Amino acid sequence: MQRMSRSDQGSTERVNALRARRRAAGRVLLSADVPAELLHCLDEIKAKRGSSSRIPLIEEALRLFIEKEMRA
Repeated sequence: MQRMSRSDQGSTERVNALRARRRAAGRVLLSADVPAELLHCLDEIKAKRGSSSRIPLIEEALRLFIEKEMRA
């Protein structure tokens, strides 16, 4: 088993701190396998909108889906 270098340990600590701040802000980590074609389409929309992240698009899609289902 390899040991982590000091820079790896620093990166791990920074990631853990970021995740802790996000949890404190009411965010939850979501991990999902999705079809490549959906991700490709999402990336095209992201580029068209000039977004640097997929997250706002995924949040928007979830909100729209939930609103639609709640009205049904």
